[in-house]
Amino acid sequence: MNVLVIDVGTSSMRGVLFDEKGNSLLKRQVKYHSKRLSGMWIEQPAEEFYQALLDITIWIGAQAAGQMLDVVAVTGQRSSVIPVDAGKNALMPAIMWQDSRNARIAERLAHVNDTIFQSSGAGVNTVFSGSKMTWIKEECPEIYQKAHKLVNIPEYLICRMTGEFDTDHTYGSRSNLMNIRSRNWDSELLDIFGIGADKLCALNQPGSILGRITPIFARESGLKAGTLVVSAGGDQQCAAIGQGVFREGTLSIVTGTGAFLVSSCEKLPEVLDPRLIYNCSSVQDSYILEASVLTCCSAFDWFCDNFYDEAGRYDRIDQELEQLYETEVKCMVLPYFQGRSSSGWDSTAKALFANITLSASRGELLKALVEGILLEIQNNVEVFRQYVDVSQAYISGGLTNSRIIDQMQADIYGIPLHHPENSESTALGALMVTLTGLGVYETIAEAFEQVRGQDQKEIYYPNPEKTKQYQEKRMQMNKLYETVYSQNRGED
Repeated sequence: MNVLVIDVGTSSMRGVLFDEKGNSLLKRQVKYHSKRLSGMWIEQPAEEFYQALLDITIWIGAQAAGQMLDVVAVTGQRSSVIPVDAGKNALMPAIMWQDSRNARIAERLAHVNDTIFQSSGAGVNTVFSGSKMTWIKEECPEIYQKAHKLVNIPEYLICRMTGEFDTDHTYGSRSNLMNIRSRNWDSELLDIFGIGADKLCALNQPGSILGRITPIFARESGLKAGTLVVSAGGDQQCAAIGQGVFREGTLSIVTGTGAFLVSSCEKLPEVLDPRLIYNCSSVQDSYILEASVLTCCSAFDWFCDNFYDEAGRYDRIDQELEQLYETEVKCMVLPYFQGRSSSGWDSTAKALFANITLSASRGELLKALVEGILLEIQNNVEVFRQYVDVSQAYISGGLTNSRIIDQMQADIYGIPLHHPENSESTALGALMVTLTGLGVYETIAEAFEQVRGQDQKEIYYPNPEKTKQYQEKRMQMNKLYETVYSQNRGED
């Protein structure tokens, strides 16, 4: 069985054609970028995602002449919102997951945050799609009325492929609108956010067949009409499975545009901890504990764009970080360029560079920024440790392209880090979910052994002395945050 995985990322869409053993037969990537209209508004035309999908399917179809393509599996970013009419036409650009134009609504709902959290598994915040939908209803009422459905980007692509408005539980659990225990749209939550259930897609188990490619999409894409379309679940859920995080105790840390931490959880506690996010896993009937840092590679890229020339800059960055590895940099960065996420939930927080003197070099500021991002990730790891025995982690994402940054991660987290040579964790996870859902393998564990059992990986071990130094710096960073932002909140 050959499966084409469509992975809808924030900065690109990737298509990978796999066989059922996880061998990559063909691969295509199409880059795009969101448009920042202001400090809070980030959007992208929905048609760009559809054209990227067509680019991939046409190319894959042409290159795969003679090879059977049995299934299209979709995974992707989880919380962007596109209102579409009954003809699947987008009524406005996608409000991207990083967009925070809904901050006023999130603040307004703060008084019912506990109800929202205990029912949905996450507190109200600007990232999740529910309050973005509320913003559309209140600020663009004509569009809300015209909208047949309010969809995320994977749902949009699936409806364009199949003609059906369906989704799975992993996306529902990123909306603040689905009950995390019953896995149904929750009437009380819908009332709180003011969203009609008729505006939402039907919920299914991840790994389910959501339809077949229509004749219309077949003509446009070059794929065969009737080909199965499966929703493999959200990108972070699939990335975790692709790294082997489907048993408790192992952590997945993905350092992409934002940083995402995931650990498996078979049962929910009776009372949920508000410092964590509880989502449905792509393993059916299971859950994940999740935490996030809103700016990771995006903050790193911002610094590089402004302080390094383009040509060969990543080699120079690595060189400067390696030269400073043994140096205890006094500069400190609070990495809250778009607010603080799960470890503190503070949308008002801003990035802050501190302890800078005239002797501070560009490299020291860069190292302080990387440390700040990783120390904030470590704040979240400490919360995980209260619920699961975190003894190792698998790492992937943009920051893991640097060996020196990988070593810094190990030093800061204080645990061994596994970095698989095959970086296709998200796509491979989506493949495992799809093959298990279709009955090719009985369990995710069996699928993982068949697909990734022989993969090579690099292991980074922490330097205990540096781990101790970073524990102290993390305490200093957290104290600085409390000092600055307690004043902003008018606290003593």
